[in-house]
Amino acid sequence: MAAKSKPRVLWIEDSARLELRNLVGPLFFSNKYEFNLAEDVTSAMHFMRVKEYDAVIVDIRLPPGIDPAWSQLYRQTGFDKVHAQLGLKLLRWLLAKDDTIHPDAPPGWIEPQRVAVFTVESKQEIQNHLDELGIQIFQQKSAGLRDTTLLELIDQILARRVETAQ
Repeated sequence: MAAKSKPRVLWIEDSARLELRNLVGPLFFSNKYEFNLAEDVTSAMHFMRVKEYDAVIVDIRLPPGIDPAWSQLYRQTGFDKVHAQLGLKLLRWLLAKDDTIHPDAPPGWIEPQRVAVFTVESKQEIQNHLDELGIQIFQQKSAGLRDTTLLELIDQILARRVETAQ
């Protein structure tokens, strides 16, 4: 009998190695997931083209990476992650299939039930975007987050996918 593979998780977060590294420890220690980290939008696109993920956690403030289309969007907003909100643009491209954002077609497997947003923006600031894209799982980054916050977000995504599949 073949061993069941671990759920695949992609975290798209440029601060994961520095400010948020305490959240990754419990994830690795749990040994429950196959985990990838993308630190910019170009890397995220690459990971999502190569593999299908069970859970994708996205920050709103992301750098573009080396892809010319994402770099252009970033430049148009004054080279500022706060105003560029490339994470939101990435989600619009992925879930709304908005080809004005990027000329390539997004991967076909992505769906709102696989996505959570984990960002410093308040839910009120981005609620309309979340509703429009069908994203229901949100966590605001704030001081004093539990080290298990990332694990809890992943568990929420996987539980929601089970609920919607029934």
